[in-house]
Amino acid sequence: MQKRPRMPFPRAVSGLLQENTIGHELAERLREAEIWRIWPEVVGATLACRAQPLRIINGTLTVAVSSAPWMQELRFMTAMMKEKLNARLGAEAIQEIVLRAGRVDLPAIEVPEEITVTRPLTPQQQAQIEAQSAAITDPETRQAFIELMQASLETCSD
Repeated sequence: MQKRPRMPFPRAVSGLLQENTIGHELAERLREAEIWRIWPEVVGATLACRAQPLRIINGTLTVAVSSAPWMQELRFMTAMMKEKLNARLGAEAIQEIVLRAGRVDLPAIEVPEEITVTRPLTPQQQAQIEAQSAAITDPETRQAFIELMQASLETCSD
């Protein structure tokens, strides 16, 4: 039994698909599907929160826009968006961009985790807290005020 020759290196499935479907309708549809992935990078985060692609049919990209003011703003930018998208796609996949009022789902935003550092209070800060809390007659309220001031002065965000 004869062994098959070894491949020189592993190849990505996406590369194989594109290689074997060049010139076919599937290759064009794969390129068009890429629009949804690159949209935020091409138009920027601000516009991606206000406008999202809905569909592409025969080279016409339909984009949902969240409000009339943003639609007016985007009307002036459609030619630029079309050029940028086609440049990123590597082909003239988009001939026209049509704007429609519609619901726009906001993308998930990653909020960086804040690091809090605690540091001991200086004698001056302790004296200041005591002086400010001295005028509070209710002992429970005074204690809550002291704890709040201590916590506020002990923590800082980096």
